[in-house]
Amino acid sequence: MKRIQRLIRREPEITTASTSDIAFLLIIFFMLTTVFRTEVGLKLTLPKALATERILKRRNVAHVWLDRTGRISINDNLLDLNGVISVTRGKLDDNPDLIMVVRADEEVEYGKVSDILEALREAGALKITFATEFAKR
Repeated sequence: MKRIQRLIRREPEITTASTSDIAFLLIIFFMLTTVFRTEVGLKLTLPKALATERILKRRNVAHVWLDRTGRISINDNLLDLNGVISVTRGKLDDNPDLIMVVRADEEVEYGKVSDILEALREAGALKITFATEFAKR
């Protein structure tokens, strides 16, 4: 009688040699295509100025937005004056060299701007500047 040989079946293997290459390419792809969201702020028209000076460092700058209706925004969050004080104190604790840039609409009442300045002063922000647009003569 003839013996029947058993066939040994091997399970197919999936090679993982190129897995690290694929992961690396995916990381590069996501790094290149990701768009970091910048602060949008409120829609406003900045006042015109004949002379302006640019702040080149963006690391030590925080923006306070004030539109013509009196809404206040920091970090794209609508706040009241007490919120401005608490958020500014938190930012100043993290970075004592912080410059607060007040971006106020040109048609906002000056009383609102004065309230913002008082709130920033109460929070301990002593480096304050106003954002303007350069007016061509």
